[in-house]
Amino acid sequence: MASPLTKLWEHPDIPNTNIEIFRHLANKRHSLNLRNYHDLWTWSTEDLNSFWMLIWEFTNVNASVHPSYAIQAEQAKGFTPPPAWFPQARLNFAQNILESSLCHPAQADVAILTGIREGGHEVEQVSLPQLRRRVGLLANSLTRAGVRKLDRVACIGSNSVDTFVLFLAAAAIGAIFTSCSPDMGEKAILDRFLQVKPKVLFADDWIVYNSKQTSCAEKAQRVACHLRSQAGLQDLVIFPRFPDKRGGSVRANFHTLESFTAEASGDIQYQQLEFSHPLVIVYSSGTTGPPKCLVHTAGGILIKQKVEQILCMDMNPDSVFMQYTTTSWIMYLYAVSGLLSGARSILYDGSPMTPTPRKFLDVLAKQGITHFGTSAHYLALLEQAGLTHEDVLGLGKLKAITSTGSVLTEAQYYWVYNTFGAIQLSSIAGGTDIAGAFVGGTPNLPVYAGWCQARTLGMKVQIYSDNGESIEASGQAGELVCTTPFPSQPIMFWGDQDGTRYKSAYFEKFPGVWAQGDYIRMEPNTQCIQFLGRSDGVLNPSGVRFGSAEIYQALNELVEIEDSLCIGQRRPHDRDERVLLFLKMKQGHAFSDGLKTAIESRIRKSLSPRHVPKFIFPTPEIPMTVNGKKTELLVKKIVSGQKVIASSTITNPHALKWYEQFINLDSNSSNNPPSKL
Repeated sequence: MASPLTKLWEHPDIPNTNIEIFRHLANKRHSLNLRNYHDLWTWSTEDLNSFWMLIWEFTNVNASVHPSYAIQAEQAKGFTPPPAWFPQARLNFAQNILESSLCHPAQADVAILTGIREGGHEVEQVSLPQLRRRVGLLANSLTRAGVRKLDRVACIGSNSVDTFVLFLAAAAIGAIFTSCSPDMGEKAILDRFLQVKPKVLFADDWIVYNSKQTSCAEKAQRVACHLRSQAGLQDLVIFPRFPDKRGGSVRANFHTLESFTAEASGDIQYQQLEFSHPLVIVYSSGTTGPPKCLVHTAGGILIKQKVEQILCMDMNPDSVFMQYTTTSWIMYLYAVSGLLSGARSILYDGSPMTPTPRKFLDVLAKQGITHFGTSAHYLALLEQAGLTHEDVLGLGKLKAITSTGSVLTEAQYYWVYNTFGAIQLSSIAGGTDIAGAFVGGTPNLPVYAGWCQARTLGMKVQIYSDNGESIEASGQAGELVCTTPFPSQPIMFWGDQDGTRYKSAYFEKFPGVWAQGDYIRMEPNTQCIQFLGRSDGVLNPSGVRFGSAEIYQALNELVEIEDSLCIGQRRPHDRDERVLLFLKMKQGHAFSDGLKTAIESRIRKSLSPRHVPKFIFPTPEIPMTVNGKKTELLVKKIVSGQKVIASSTITNPHALKWYEQFINLDSNSSNNPPSKL
């Protein structure tokens, strides 16, 4: 395996990056001697008040009342209850986008937002004045419909300009926005929206994905019917995504967007709100139970996204940004936050693989994209499709790719640099829980193959052993924890009246310390981070703890394997845990004893004899979430004999039943599973 210190990239002009300018400002303003990123990170996690106040100033937060402090010293000591950040401030999230000082006045009639439908055939360019008017119309219409501060506005919508306008309209009046992608099933949508009881529901009439047009209007009406009878919904509004198909399937009890906004004014009056005012409700994956409803604040998302967009990604008004996502995923907040840096933002609706993988990249090239947010899964699909450097020559303005959703393997780093050239590849990791990243990228540090660049500014990420000792300096693997508060901490779980679920989710393992549930290690010299899997899925045969990512890394160069799933099995009668490895073979390749032996030899040599799985099986399918994550914990529970109820966020729940056959697996079993999917 390649050395973890294999440097693949370094910024060609570090002194002129935003983060270096910010470091020099911090030194000057506070008489410091912060020599590098790591010094800056340490200061950002120790002097919380000074750091976040300087971020407020440097990133040009728009507020009607500016604060004199970020957090009081006594509040900076704990997470529960969530501390009061910038309590004096009054602001509005939508105003920070629509009235941003980062937008050049000379660009008033130039597009700042671009909506693109699958294949690039339909492109909608929106200028800042046009966006303001559309948001104003919808915001005033919501007010006229009786929507007030803290009311929930729900959307079953694609990543479109219409959905974005609704998001900003709700933010402008102080309502709480929440969304699901229209490709989600009716039950999955109701599992979420019934908990938060929206006053108004918006929905696309049709969606297009993978060249297939699907009507959503009838599903929206059924959802609205349930919400009316069980949660007090007042209005359903249909977005005309395909106006030529209007009518037919939609029958009654709804507004069109045109009728809902008729006679409304386009002038906006922004509600001036506390920093801690709720902005959105987002949802946990809910793979083993009802999804948690996390409430994130306007100020928390605003300032966290400004840090990541402006400092970590080095975006500015000359940037063109796209985060490929659906509206069901936390990355939707990234997609709609690019404008906070003054960048032109692209919203893409549809499959990035249709009609061909190259066509999607050609669309990005035509738009002059500079910053592209995607997932490790998508990059793997591009590699499997055989894309080469010649296929991406049009992306000459591309400066950065951010990847999230799952671990970016070491081999993928090499493939990205061989294909895309000298760009900043940032593997970022955080979650729905914090509306941002714990670990990510920075332009003033190198990129090393297989490693995330750094711990994110303001996030005091440490690594704990099982007994709560800080072990990050040792290079050992352990639990990702955050030991000081941060502004994008969720303010609560909706419906969790006494905070019991909230405390249980993050603070039970190490009292008073945020435990994210990830198993990681840090390279002591570079301080870069490697993710090894979920900590509740850590493999522990004979007391040797390691993450599934280490096994996946060892399999990277085996061309016969399309994907793999590595989990532990420990049933009530087992004295020890044993490791099971499932292989999804590429088309045209078959599992064999020879391949099994080669895998065992590779793992033994690159890791250790104790890492070698007890069993290796071929599998017809790996259960995945809608966000492209393997459901390791769910399969682990199944093979360990536990009863599970799969949520609707799993794209192929039928695949789970196949793994039940391994509950009674004995030590003498062969490596051929007894049944097919």
